[in-house]
Amino acid sequence: MEKPIVKLTNVSKSYNLYKRKSDLLLEMFSYKQDKKTFSALKNISFEVYKGETIGVIGINGSGKSTLSNILAQVVPASAGEIVINGDPSLVAISAGLNNFVTGRENIELKCLMHGLKKEEIDEITPDIIEFADIGDFIDQPIKNYSSGMKSRLGFAISVHIQPDILVVDEALSVGDSTFYKKCLDKFEEFKSEGKTIFFISHSLPQVQAISDRILWLNFGEVQNFDQTETVVKEYKTFIDWFNGLTTEQKKEYRSQKLRGQIRKGNKHYPSGTRNLSRRKKKRREKNPMIQLSLLIALFLFSTLLMFVDNPVQAIQQGLENINNEEAPEKIEEASSSHAGYSGVETNYTAWINVEKTYLYNDVNFVNKLKELSFGSKVKVIEKMEQDSIFRVETGGVTGYLTNDHFVVLKEDEVASNLKLEDFIEIFPDRFAESYEFFFAFLGSDVNEMKESTNGITEEYDENGYKIYEFAYEDMAYIVNENGKVNAIEIENLDLKPSLIKDISNEVKIKSTDGNLYHLKLDDYIVDINTKSGLIQFKVE
Repeated sequence: MEKPIVKLTNVSKSYNLYKRKSDLLLEMFSYKQDKKTFSALKNISFEVYKGETIGVIGINGSGKSTLSNILAQVVPASAGEIVINGDPSLVAISAGLNNFVTGRENIELKCLMHGLKKEEIDEITPDIIEFADIGDFIDQPIKNYSSGMKSRLGFAISVHIQPDILVVDEALSVGDSTFYKKCLDKFEEFKSEGKTIFFISHSLPQVQAISDRILWLNFGEVQNFDQTETVVKEYKTFIDWFNGLTTEQKKEYRSQKLRGQIRKGNKHYPSGTRNLSRRKKKRREKNPMIQLSLLIALFLFSTLLMFVDNPVQAIQQGLENINNEEAPEKIEEASSSHAGYSGVETNYTAWINVEKTYLYNDVNFVNKLKELSFGSKVKVIEKMEQDSIFRVETGGVTGYLTNDHFVVLKEDEVASNLKLEDFIEIFPDRFAESYEFFFAFLGSDVNEMKESTNGITEEYDENGYKIYEFAYEDMAYIVNENGKVNAIEIENLDLKPSLIKDISNEVKIKSTDGNLYHLKLDDYIVDINTKSGLIQFKVE
């Protein structure tokens, strides 16, 4: 009987939701805490055999990326048994790449990590460079790469180190059609050699074309694992049903599923367990005085660290330099966007492109009517006799603005091809681990959010809206006047110049100083402040 190359039995992965940073210290010393845990995966069981290509599908928040990290042995499971009879390799955007060394040096580092000798690395390096096809960028630091270039290099390295199991997590979503064809040819070559492939993607046609069988995950659980045709038929039926729901019904469905992923109580999965043998050991009793002394020492040390600035100023300064170089071009571009106003009466949609401005009730700009922030939408009604002055309307208020404070664009021009997943690499590590959980509460009632989360600090912003901060995760919810969670703000971003360059190429609404960006994704309106390292996702 053929032995499976990958076997998972009741595998689960959970993350503890701490109220405060101190709770993490308390857990280290075995103090019992009434904590909540979020189950990203729950009781996953399946067997995969040599030479199979397995597609993994599911809507956002289903646990696909968590599963890929477990299969690639990047993170341990919290419970269950995992048997992997071979060497796995993960292909994801930026996976295993060092941002501060060149692409050529990354090839050597990653190959060494997989146990290749120097002679073997020298032999395959030209093939990797040729396959990646990124030109002279191979000798540039990874931090200067676009997401597509990172994906190309990561895939090229992974397929040339000859792994037994290839785990591809959304890495082909950012490549062009030519590179995608090369990847498909490589998949066929791997299959003919009897290698196993896990292909994780949001694109059902891609998964359907490649896979022998498909694993359908739905909010951390296996919905179905069967032949491709069977699962595709069921998944399409589900997607048609889901897309037929109203916005409120979709939110209720997600909230109901998320409540099932949250567990309250002392029982939880230890975060550092190995993913093979799982016999529990009785913990020895520790001397409470020793524990208390160590706890006090660690508390004092952690308190001291709170007063040390986060060393991101160098990155931010670099971004400012990049943006300042581009500023003259952007100012000229913004001014030219008003060239179409040849008559007096106008009827255009425009967007504020400065950090803050005011709507005035007179053309002399004496009496302020309303403050307008970057990204606010206005309707341009009339061009005044005075140069560069326009009458605009927003939120039922009519007043006057100068044309260097807004840019004219159609609604569809604001839409971007970027996806939420493209921003994960800049999120703080703690938030990135459970970002699906936090995003699921956007649009929900504030009381539902409060019942399902811990560690909230309630404050008010300058506009009087409630803000619920989660300091440990570097994020906060903003609640509107109707008691709905309508925005999420994330700070302490890992702002990479390459990603900012990708965003800058995508968005049409950017501030004249190049620090602010406004764009629209499928489900969210996004505002980015590269100077303060802050990003906001808002539901319409």
